[in-house]
Amino acid sequence: MKNLLKLMLIFFFLSGCAHPRVVDEVNMSQAIGYDLNKDNMIEGIFIIPIFQQEKMGKYQILTGKSTATSDIQAVVSKKADKPVVLGQTRIILFSEEIVHKIGIRELTDFLYREPQLGNRVYLTVVEGKAKDVLETKPPNKNVNIGIFLSDLIHQQIVNWNGPDTNLHLFLGNSLENGGDAYLPLFKKEKKNIVVSGVALFHENKLVSKVSSRDMFTFKTLVQSHKRGIYKYKLKNKKQSKVVMESIRSRSNYEVSGSKKKPSIHIKLVIKGQIKESLVNETLTNRKMIRKMERELEDDLTQQATRLIKEFQEKDIDPLSLKKKYYAKNKNTNYNDWKKVYPTMDISVDTEVHILQTGISE
Repeated sequence: MKNLLKLMLIFFFLSGCAHPRVVDEVNMSQAIGYDLNKDNMIEGIFIIPIFQQEKMGKYQILTGKSTATSDIQAVVSKKADKPVVLGQTRIILFSEEIVHKIGIRELTDFLYREPQLGNRVYLTVVEGKAKDVLETKPPNKNVNIGIFLSDLIHQQIVNWNGPDTNLHLFLGNSLENGGDAYLPLFKKEKKNIVVSGVALFHENKLVSKVSSRDMFTFKTLVQSHKRGIYKYKLKNKKQSKVVMESIRSRSNYEVSGSKKKPSIHIKLVIKGQIKESLVNETLTNRKMIRKMERELEDDLTQQATRLIKEFQEKDIDPLSLKKKYYAKNKNTNYNDWKKVYPTMDISVDTEVHILQTGISE
């Protein structure tokens, strides 16, 4: 009985220490953008939903300026009718300019220290101004721009060619010695917001990008996935367009050779179906399907090889090859890796299996 009483008292005091937040008493941010203005001040843009039944999808935009990202929340709160809190934030956008001039580590340092933010918050880089993206009206009037952008990233990861990304994964890649981090790229095209590629980082700086046309191959290289779209042209007279949807894709890395002259062989295995084809020949013909598979294998191998050579030339490691090299060569250090990586022999072999064509036999 005494133990039960003690337990009840503990719960009572713990509940007394909590700080409940009522929706009507705070401004709950759902998206944040950071730009650099002409005076080299950081401008923060906060998307705040209006929680009223008759105003579904309505929101306000609050802005503030400071010399540090961590201070802008307080600056905005001083100008608003209610304090701004970050607990509902789904996505954070950084302009490409601010990333180049300040560095991604300085910009994200406060994020993993901020208890209000969850690990699944999406981080993105904007080609242009973050403010321009956040001031764009979403096509769905029942959601605010913050929800729309986070949903856009989510469906790119689940259904298309976007690699997994969130605050936890990004900070893990940035702070560990296993590889280099990457983030999705946003771009405003006329009145629409699109995912335009992947931003690649080395240590503190954004040093390269993966274009949208290379995103399927990049995603296959960095992770196993079940969905993705790959477009290519057959090597026939009409250069017929073919669209393949991945059903299941994976990559396997094998490190061999010596410590001073290592090599890595990458095996890509893709099982997919034909979503669209302008080929005149029937796709029920196994010979024709095998021709497609061979051409897809060659095309994907060439694309992956080109990407890897670009990574080596720019000394970036988004594929976490360093971690695989360390696993094979125990008594090595970062200097050993820096010496061998630029000229390391990295080969790619691709295996494609078209399981469905969408055509009845």
